[in-house]
Amino acid sequence: MKASFEEIQQSIQTLYQRGDYAQAYDLATQNAEHFPDQAPLFNYWRICMAVRLGRNAESLHLLSQSLENSFWYGETLLRKSPSLQSLQGDGEFERLVELNQQQQAKDQAAIYPLLTLRPEGACQDDENPCPLLIALHANGSTAQASLDFWKHVALNGWLVAAPQSSQAMWKDAYVWDDLEVTQSEIEHHLLSISNRYAVDPRRIVVAGQSMGGEVAIWLVLSGAVEARGFIALAPGGPTLEEPDNWRELVDGASRRPVRGCLVYGDADPTISIHGIKMLASMLNRAGIPCRLERMPGVGHDFHPSYAAALLSGLEYILEGSG
Repeated sequence: MKASFEEIQQSIQTLYQRGDYAQAYDLATQNAEHFPDQAPLFNYWRICMAVRLGRNAESLHLLSQSLENSFWYGETLLRKSPSLQSLQGDGEFERLVELNQQQQAKDQAAIYPLLTLRPEGACQDDENPCPLLIALHANGSTAQASLDFWKHVALNGWLVAAPQSSQAMWKDAYVWDDLEVTQSEIEHHLLSISNRYAVDPRRIVVAGQSMGGEVAIWLVLSGAVEARGFIALAPGGPTLEEPDNWRELVDGASRRPVRGCLVYGDADPTISIHGIKMLASMLNRAGIPCRLERMPGVGHDFHPSYAAALLSGLEYILEGSG
């Protein structure tokens, strides 16, 4: 039986931690063609393992090949990866980093920092302002790629704002890892939205999928965004792996009238279902109403059940909002 991507990933990570870089390199090489959607990650693993094995020239060749195929890696990844520290300052490596930055700049210039969806002609009359959904894409994705999760909300009278993170891992893979940068960007987008559209400040909800879901929870519980609540679809991230880390934020948010909704598929191997359940229990005990919804047979990627759960969740969040 063919191993899943998650199983291959775990095996490579285990081999890396053991210091068995040669076997990790071989495993990444052998499986790259079987998972074309994950090709950038397999190539990154090969680049890193080649350096660990002292094969710097091979690593630089792999990085150069990526550029030849119009593919780039983000500077943060190239600078901060522990495996690539020995390449820092190398003339050829620095040249390739610069070329990656140039290609990234060209691609980002063609990406909208904020995508908006709304009913035709709506959200322009201050007498009839629209409710606003701020919708965050998953880590390793883009706002454009996430629109299937949110577009049905716009058909139901909402203004949907889907921000594009500026934090790049590689081409078409953006993340929300730096919360300070994330908060600043969301605040900027909210100001832009309020200047362009008629928004009801009493009906603002933050939603997100995967890591975007964890960030949506953080934005609302921390008060970084003044919202009625959050909806997290298939939420995942470092804090949900350790749910006790939410306690301080939950305690602070318990004094504000916010609600939450956590939605997950029971066939999703990429998330901590235990962590999600623990957070839901913690919120409810603190007096923050939180709905926990399990979707049988649903995995991590888009499924129509997510669209239905989002619409239902929005009704739940706005209950009693006046």
